[in-house]
Formats: sequence, structure tokens, C-alpha cells
Amino acid sequence: MPQPENREDLVARARELVLAERFEPAIALLREHLAAHPDDGVAWRRLAGALIGFGDDAAAVDAASRAIEANPEDATAYRYRALAHLILARDRESYADAKRAVELAPDDHEALSLLASNVLNVDRDVARFEELIQRALTVNPSSPPTRRLARRYRAIHRRTKTIAVNLAAFPIAIVLLFGWFAVDTGRASDATWMIWPGLVALAVIFVSGLVTWSARGALPMLTLPQVATAAGAAGIIAAGAGYGATRGVPAAAVLGLISIALSGVLGLPLFLRAGRRTAHHTDRD
Repeated sequence: MPQPENREDLVARARELVLAERFEPAIALLREHLAAHPDDGVAWRRLAGALIGFGDDAAAVDAASRAIEANPEDATAYRYRALAHLILARDRESYADAKRAVELAPDDHEALSLLASNVLNVDRDVARFEELIQRALTVNPSSPPTRRLARRYRAIHRRTKTIAVNLAAFPIAIVLLFGWFAVDTGRASDATWMIWPGLVALAVIFVSGLVTWSARGALPMLTLPQVATAAGAAGIIAAGAGYGATRGVPAAAVLGLISIALSGVLGLPLFLRAGRRTAHHTDRD
């Protein structure tokens, strides 16, 4: 049987291979070692990290679980399992493991970042997210995972504001410009009630798109109040413009209701869309 020192050297060599991103030989080395020493929690944890790097996240969950069985206080094993769950889009499982990792290691900036990502995915608790990110940056201001997550959140925030504005502006533009053809009385003064608000709404869409162009790939994180506010604003403006053009309550009501419905149809799927992953971490122990 190998001496303890040799076993430690073997696991340390596997770690060096992982850091060099030579995941396959590291996995082979660790599996060979674990076949003879199945209770070595550190080796199971190293194997979990190597498997994440290799892209076998389901196996990484199993390896991290074995590490946790060997040592229930291993914060890094919980972090690895949380990361693997996150990549597999198992947000609630990832959340529970990241939370436990932070409980065991409150100053682990990678665990804090991972928990922040899950707070954003599951709870959409922006205040808690910002608190966790700030804690992580306090511990390690140059942490790549934390800084990537902070940048990603800023892009999401910009994109969310743009989408919220467009949820109000787009229905206004569509309803008023098309509605003008239906209710046009032939008088220029009446037409301006329809044309100008519609053109302004188009301009708002264009300008907001330019301002947030760099965040165009970010998935919005809309809240129900934002969707409701956008729909309400679209309905009120469209109804007001419709009344100004027609002096008729029924026509104004129809335009307002169509705008609300259109805004809701566009906004609710974005609100209900679950499982957003705002960042993928590639941390290593």
C-alpha cells in the first residue's frame, strides 16, 4: 500500500495537471488512485474539479458528492458541486450547495460569486446579489469570476431597462401608426395626435437600442411590476392619443387595450422565462 506521503504527492500532481488544463491525465490519475483509496475525500474533490474542466458535469456532481460524504465540512466540494449543478441548469440544487459553501467558508470569493449568481437566477434578489458581489470583491478585488459576473449583471441591467422601455414604446408605435389609417378623419390636426406620438415611440426604440447595443446579448431580467408598468404606460398613451384624434371614448379604449395586450404578450414570456444563467465560473481548487 502506498505511504501517505506518496498518496499526497499523487493528488498534488493531479492538481498540477488540472491547473495546466490537462484534465484527461488528471482524471485518469485520480481514478486509479481512488480505486485503491475510495475514502480519500481530497482526491474526490480534485476529481470533481478535473471533471468540470473536462466538461463531464454530471460525473463531477457524483465526485463532489463522494467528497462531501468523506468530509461534510469540505466547502470546496460544495462549491464544485454547486458549479456543476449550475452548468447543468439545476439552479435550486446549485443554490443550496453554494449557500452551504459560503456558510462553511464565508471569505471564499469564488463561493460568494457562485451564490450571487444563484441568488440572481432563483430569487432575482438584486440587493442580495449586490451584497454578495461586494463581499467577494472585498476579499479579492481582482477575482476573475466575480468581475465577470459583475460585468454580466451590468449588461443584464442595461438590457432590462431597454426592454422595459420598448415594452411601452413598441405597442404605442404600432397601434398609433396603424390606428391612424383606421381613424384618420382627413384633418391634419387630428392626424398629429396619432403620428407624432408614434414617431416619438419609434425614436425612443431606436435611441435606446443604440445606447445599450453593447448589452444586446444579455437576457433581460424583467420583474412583474416592470411589465405591468410598461403595459399600463403603453395603454394610457395610446388611449390618450386615440381620444385626441377621434374625440371618441370607444376608439380610444380599443387602442389602449390593444396596446396593453401587445405589451403583455411581449413582456410576460420574458418575465416567466426561468433558468437564466448569468455567468459560468471556471474556478479551480
